Formats: sequence, structure tokens, C-alpha cells
Amino acid sequence: MCLLLASSGCSVYFNTFFNAKKAFNAAENARKGSRRSTAGQNDYQKAIEKALKVVENHPNSKYYDDAVYVLGVSYYYTQQYGKAERRFRELLANYPKSGFTKDANLYLAKAKLALGELDDAMVIFGQVFETDQSKEFKTEAAMELGTYYTDEKEYVDARPYFMAVRDSLGDKITAREAQTYIADGYFNLFQFQDALGAYLQLLGMEPDNSQKYHALYRAARCSFRMQRISVGLGYLDQLAVNPLYFDSLGILKLTMAEGYESDEDLTQAETVYEEVAATSEKRAWQSIAWYRLGLIYQFDHDQLDKAKEYYDKAAEGDRASPFRSDAVMRSSDIGKLETFARSTLDSTATQTAIDDAAYTQYQLAELYWLNLNKPDSAITEMQYLVDSFATSFHAPQGMIALAHMVREQLNDTQRSDSLLKAVVRQYPHSDFVPEALEALGLKGTAADTGYAAVYIDRAEDYLIDGENIDSAKAGYQYVVDNFPDSRFYLTAKFALIWLTDTYQSPGDSSVYYAYKEFADSFPNSELAGVARRQLGSGAKRSGPTTPRQRDQRGADTTDTISQAADSSQQIARAEDTSRYIDPMIALYLGSNGDTLVDLRLEPIETLIPFEFPPEAAIGTQHDWQLYFHLLIDFSGKVVDYVLKIPSGIEEIDRRTKETVGSMRFDAMAVSNRVVDAGIGEKKTDEGYWFVYLYRVSRPEYLR
Repeated sequence: MCLLLASSGCSVYFNTFFNAKKAFNAAENARKGSRRSTAGQNDYQKAIEKALKVVENHPNSKYYDDAVYVLGVSYYYTQQYGKAERRFRELLANYPKSGFTKDANLYLAKAKLALGELDDAMVIFGQVFETDQSKEFKTEAAMELGTYYTDEKEYVDARPYFMAVRDSLGDKITAREAQTYIADGYFNLFQFQDALGAYLQLLGMEPDNSQKYHALYRAARCSFRMQRISVGLGYLDQLAVNPLYFDSLGILKLTMAEGYESDEDLTQAETVYEEVAATSEKRAWQSIAWYRLGLIYQFDHDQLDKAKEYYDKAAEGDRASPFRSDAVMRSSDIGKLETFARSTLDSTATQTAIDDAAYTQYQLAELYWLNLNKPDSAITEMQYLVDSFATSFHAPQGMIALAHMVREQLNDTQRSDSLLKAVVRQYPHSDFVPEALEALGLKGTAADTGYAAVYIDRAEDYLIDGENIDSAKAGYQYVVDNFPDSRFYLTAKFALIWLTDTYQSPGDSSVYYAYKEFADSFPNSELAGVARRQLGSGAKRSGPTTPRQRDQRGADTTDTISQAADSSQQIARAEDTSRYIDPMIALYLGSNGDTLVDLRLEPIETLIPFEFPPEAAIGTQHDWQLYFHLLIDFSGKVVDYVLKIPSGIEEIDRRTKETVGSMRFDAMAVSNRVVDAGIGEKKTDEGYWFVYLYRVSRPEYLR
């Protein structure tokens, strides 16, 4: 009876293992036959079910290692990489002499690669490649190692593995794939002679249509880089006449036109670009053609009006084009020439008019130098500034810029140094003196004095190092009294109010009025906004913060006032101004009189990104702060908004409202903000109102 049961159990066990192997072999044949790793999924799943029974119920079976291998491979091809990795490690640890160890080692590397354990995977692939394995396994290991180094842009390290596949290990298909990697590696290293040879070698390996296109196209680019223009055009001609590649005809012609440009055959290049722009069905290719025509007319023909026309077409033709932003910028730069036209002033002109004209002239010269690649025109226009607006704030700035221009463009060191010395001599109190001293190598010498920044730095040192308030105030007062035209004038004037409020408060409303007078007198300055926030906080005696405040150890303690005090306290604080509510105070009052809180969160999603309007780039202001009331629902989405403090520029306001209205914030963070603050005006069941600051900065290329 026992023998009968044992025989019966053995039969069941063997049938289970036999069925597992049968399903596994069927899955393997399906996958290899289709060359798709996802083929045979159902059979792999059957193999897992059967092999698990063998492993779990018969751990001492002589087929145990076979069943573990079946499990590992089946897990791998059903994307259960963690389970696969554990089974292969089990097999290698417990059955080192099994006939499946070589295969398991390769699959262990592949599983680790799939799990993102790159370093471990590469070590094992290296072991497979170096040991006695089948060609199939060594090929796979070599390709994995090669592609790994390629992804790391270590093309020299990748090359030996690809060469091994090409020369001895791989079949025709993998050999061609390896050769493509070899050629691309040379190309990416700018070794165009070697790259060209490798692409031509690929063409001799019976490539498929895609590989043939890639090899011929890259061979043309290599030839262009080596100034073998006619040879490169010949490679492109082979592609252009082949009906298989007609859907790529536009990009082929664009590349041909670039070749003609490199050969200085601008007439032929323009003809091809115009043809692509007129006949191509793809807007992206049309846009590239117009953009290239714009460059030709700007830099080769010096016809800026015509160049602008092409840039505008390129920008409108394809808004997703990578060249669009450059086309917009170049068109805008050319358009500015009229805006920055030379100004001529008579003897009755005010100092403000002279400063404005000088700054416009500076922008014109800078435009020629930085954006339009016209250095001679830039030098001429900057010299005009120096000669015509000698009394302006920007005259020393222009002299320094002119010094750099003549040094770089004309290689005239003597004239450059002469201009810099003239700045120090003629404008000793200018804010631009430090730049001249730096260029002359005189920073830190006896000559390094006499300008506003020196006294600002001394005042800050007194405040930071020893909290010598009286000496700090004396330094700031000296700037206010002696440098009314300095960019540091407002900094010093504000610092005097702040120091009094923080350290020497008189205990009456004088500080309040000082902040208010400052904000009213300089409404467009950044510090005016800080002053309004101080008004909104009731000019607290506990020490309002400033962008330059530091503790005794020198650590930055910068912070901004997070919320306004209770509105009734603010109005009482204002004494006889009780009928007036400052805009920054009103900003924190909700529609029902509640006090709102700053949101202080970054959005996690913005559906309509902000694009700075080029037409807003005129003038001297570079930054704007727009304040909103935002209603945020319980999912974190902005469902309503009110622009409370606009920028003053209609197009900036319009685009900002679109951007802010499309935002979504982290709902949990919003909820925490409400809980932490303990305030926030709830509007029925829709959400909470917050105060939100959106900053807009002019892009560097428009400055």
C-alpha cells in the first residue's frame, strides 16, 4: 500500500514538473519566435503555477534547481523582477554546480538591471562577458555593457564591447546594431573622420531601411563638418531620390541648405529654404526654413527688416519649435532699434530727461553688442553716449562698457585703460566706480573709496559685527545727505527708518508716518513694498525684519511679514489717519472683514505657464510683484481669484491672471496652512481665501 502511495505521489509530482516544463518551453519558443519579450505570457504564468508546486511540496527533488530556474525566467518575462532576482540568487547560492548557473547569472544581471541596480548588474554582465559562456549570452552581456556606457556618454569605454559583438559574437542583426553604436559614439565625440568611416562600414553590412537612412544622413553631416560639402550633398541626394524616404524630404532639404551655407553658396541655400517654406506639409520644417532665412538676412545680408519678417514667420509657424524663443527674441531685438533710436536734447532738458536718454542710448549700444552681433555699431553708439550725455547717471557705466568693447573688439588695451581711469577721475562718487577699479586691479587699494557702497558696507559692518546702531545710522545718513543720485540712496533712507523702529523706537506714531511717507514718495520701488508691509504689521516694536538683517553670528535671519495685524488695531495705530487704509493693509482684509493669511506655497501644477510679453520690456523696471486674493478649493485648485495689486502693465496683468487661475496646490499643504495660521475666510463650502504673491521678472535676454 505504501509503495503504491509512494508511486502515486511520485507520479503526481513528476506530472506536475513535466507540465511546468512543457508550459515553460512553449513560452520560450513563442518569445524567441516573435522576438518580443512579452510573447508567451499565458504559458509563463502556467509554468509559474506548476513549478511553485514542485518547489513548495518537493524541496528535496532532483528537479528542484530546474524548477527554480523555470520560476526565475518565468518571473522575469512576466515583469516580476524582484521575485526573479530572489530565485536566481537562490539557485546560484544553493546549486553552484547546477547546469543552470551560467544562464541564471545572466538573468540575475538582467533582473537587477530592470530593478535599477545598475552597478551590481554591470559587474555581473562583466563576469558573463569575461567567462566561458555561449555566444548568445556573451553577446547580450556585451550589448548591455556597451549601452550602459553609452548612456553614461562614456563612448570610448563602450566601444570594445560593441566591437566584440560586431566582429565575433553577434549575428548579422546585432552586428549592425553594434556598428551603429560605434559610429554614433565617434560622432558624439566629434571625431568625424572616424565616424564617417564607421557609417560607411555600416552601409556595407546590408542595413535595413532605417539604418541606411541614419548612416547616409550622418555621413552627410560628418562630411559637412570636414568641409567636404559636395561629398555630403551626394549622400543626401541618395536619400532624396529614394521613394522610401519621401516623408523625410523636408528635413533632407533643410540639411542640404545648411551644406550650401557652409559652402558659402547663399543663393542656393536661400532657394532651398524658400522651397521648404513654400511646399513642406510640416509646419515645424517651414518654421526652421524661415528661421534660417532670418539668420542669413541678419548676419550675411545685414537686412534687418527682412530678417525680422522671417523671424516673425518662424515664431508664428510652429509655437512648439525649439527655435521659436530665439526667433521671438531676435525679432524683438530688431524691433527695439526704433525704440532705442538716438535722442537729441536741447539745453533746456531736465536731468531726468538726460538720464532717460542716456539709458536708452546704453540699451541701444548693448543691443548691437550682445544681441545683433554688430560690435562696430555698438562701439559707435556707446561712444555717442559718453560724448553726448556726460552729465548723466549712466555716463560712467557707458565708459566702462566702452572700455571693455575696445579691449575685446579692437584689442586696444591702452585706450581701454584710459577710459577706466577717466571714470575714477571724472566720476569719483559714481556707483559704477567699483567696476572700473576692479577692471584696473585697484580694488582694496587707497583708490577704493569715495562712493556710496563704501559707506553702506561700513554701516552694515557696524550693525552686524557690534550692533553699533549710532555708527550704522551715521553711515546711512551720510549716503542720504551726499549721494542723492545713488542707487543706494533708497536703501540708506529706508535703513534709517528701520533702525529707529527696531532699536530706538520713540514710542509714538512717528515711525508709522516715516514708513508711510517713504512708501508714498517712492511707490514703485521694491523697498516701498517692504515699507507697506511694515505699515501692515503696525510697525511692531519687537523688531520687523529687513532683507539685510542678520543675527550676532552673521547668519541670515531674513524673513518677511507673514500677515497683517487685526484691522481695528491697525486703524487705531494710524491715529488721525483712521479714514485711510493703506493698500497693503487692505490687501489682508477679506470681503467680510476677516484677516487673510499669506499662502506661501508653490503650485504643484500650472496649466498655463507665464510667458513674459516682449512689449513689456521697454523701460527700466525689471521686476514686478502682483498680489492676489485666491479662493482654493479642498482639492487644492484655484477656483476664483481677484488681482488686488496689479503690475501697472495690462499685458503682464492679463497673462499673470491666466497663469494664476490655472494653478493647483497640494491640498494637504493648503489645509496645513489654514490650521497653522488659524485664519482664512471660508466661502460657503468652496474652500479658503488666501493672499498670494506672484513675482514677474524680465527675462535676461530682454534686459
